[in-house]
Amino acid sequence: MKYVEMENRKVLITGGTQGIGEAMADTFTAEGADVVINGRVLNEKVQKVLDRTGAKASMGSIQDPKVAAEVVKKACELNGGLDVLICNAAGMSMAPYLESEPEEWWSQIKINLSGHMACIKAAIPIMKAAGGGTIILISSFFGTIGWNNATGYGSSKSGLVALGQYLARKYKDDNIKVCTIIPGVIDTPQLNVDANDLNISLDEVREMYAGDIAMGRIAHPSEIAEAALYMASDAGRKALNGRHLIVSGGEYRSTPYYI
Repeated sequence: MKYVEMENRKVLITGGTQGIGEAMADTFTAEGADVVINGRVLNEKVQKVLDRTGAKASMGSIQDPKVAAEVVKKACELNGGLDVLICNAAGMSMAPYLESEPEEWWSQIKINLSGHMACIKAAIPIMKAAGGGTIILISSFFGTIGWNNATGYGSSKSGLVALGQYLARKYKDDNIKVCTIIPGVIDTPQLNVDANDLNISLDEVREMYAGDIAMGRIAHPSEIAEAALYMASDAGRKALNGRHLIVSGGEYRSTPYYI
């Protein structure tokens, strides 16, 4: 095992039913962690993830603060505690800024930012009572430079970075470590939103984005999961507390060239 201390560590992953979250479920359970995944509804696809990984499920849309608190509560009941909270759930819609609907803006804020604030508020008292814990926030490089037609998504992801820095300072004396991952372009179902916005195929989106990455390709979700695993380890949670880690394969574009 890569990280012996992850054996039986109690982990909750929001948005753990596909993409990066699903990869995290695979990675953490392979290390022996007791994993609970969250998603909106329990369906056949989610059940396959549960069956494959051995993870448990705490379902519900975290954009409702009351539901978010219940998701955390149930995860604790299923696992007998909470050592690691990974705030990964996300929603994205794209439209020109002046044409974007307020409902779409607020939907992304509620899922990507406010929903995780509610999860964290529920988790912190549990972690404090247990003597500590780790919170890992999944932001996006869209939240560091802004992105064409993705203002709501970028703004919400930017908020996670500032939130993480505050929480790390606020709860340092409670042994609660807070780290943030800023992924570059990742090969997840979310790329379909980009493809539809640009009116090109998914393969064309992959090729276009890869052209701005030193690694020469977009990343696989498992590569973000490995970064999260290090952050949850004893060494990683200390080394990266209050910091954000950009996992982009050498993404060097500072602003979208096609704006």
